[in-house]
Amino acid sequence: MGSDMLDELLVLALPLVLEAASVFLLGLIAIPLLRSRKTGRFEWHIGKRFKADGSEPSMGGAVMVLAFAMWFFPIAMIADVKNSKNLQDSREGLIFAGIYVIIIVCAGLAEDWLKDYKARPAGLPPVLKQLVIFSASLLWIMALDLKGSKSTEVLLPFNMGFMEFGVLYYPLIALAVTMTIDLFKLYYCFGGREKEQVGGLNEASGAFSLIAVGISCEICDLWAGSVMANFAAAACIGMLIWTLSPSKLISGVSGAYFAGAAFSAAVILSKLELLLVIAALPQLANFFAAALHYIRYKHKRPEGADPKRPLSQLWRQRGHSDYMIITLFSVMSIIGAAASMVFALYAQGFIWLV
Repeated sequence: MGSDMLDELLVLALPLVLEAASVFLLGLIAIPLLRSRKTGRFEWHIGKRFKADGSEPSMGGAVMVLAFAMWFFPIAMIADVKNSKNLQDSREGLIFAGIYVIIIVCAGLAEDWLKDYKARPAGLPPVLKQLVIFSASLLWIMALDLKGSKSTEVLLPFNMGFMEFGVLYYPLIALAVTMTIDLFKLYYCFGGREKEQVGGLNEASGAFSLIAVGISCEICDLWAGSVMANFAAAACIGMLIWTLSPSKLISGVSGAYFAGAAFSAAVILSKLELLLVIAALPQLANFFAAALHYIRYKHKRPEGADPKRPLSQLWRQRGHSDYMIITLFSVMSIIGAAASMVFALYAQGFIWLV
């Protein structure tokens, strides 16, 4: 397993580096074009990288998904899938997963366009967004059964074996995926307050979570999930060049949807559904901190502030810089990655969780 993992990583290394470089090059083109739609003036000069002036455009997810598609689909088409009979770990399943990610990102791009360029702060109707994400997730998960290799059971920890869900597996997992994508969106900007977002936080934590799933797939010898996770992580890492605070290009809802959809797709391809929770530790921590803060200050707001404050904003209020906040969440990501690898080893029977 170890040598095969190393060989696969070496084969993927060059495309992954080229993908990260593609994000940088696409950013050089996208930033002036998108900024001109926002400010009404066009100029190729991007300005000082670490100085923001309020003209920074959103829709960074467009750059991420373009670079991802540019390298992901060719590799998916030509790579060896070891004659897998399971669509979940096959070339077709991987391509379906890539198309699914693009569909979800398109919903995020529509949201960014309406908010940033059409002066519609509410964006898409919430019900419509949830319906699009849930429907796309449900159809994609059901499509994984096209070859008849049905698997509607979920591995549980602590030697509890598998839980069989039957036909309920599809809507329940689609609902879990929808909630995960929403979790990534809330991690990017809680309550739609994009001006309070921490530049680069979504991409840094997203990359960690994706790498955790990718390594877990490698441990379980699942080619498709590993490729999805690695290529999405490369897009996130490349995007840090532009989004790291102070951002020159804001990732937007589309960027959050990209990270969340790619993460969810890689987890479903891995058949380790509990990684939706384990590998998304920082995103969950941010959400639960906001929930607890809301419960505590529901009736009495501290200094008139919004009671729904996520962990990132609470740390910022305490004087932590954006870089320190990213570092603290990165520590959580590493803990989640370690737990994910332990669960993957458990799934392979190398260890027993008692």
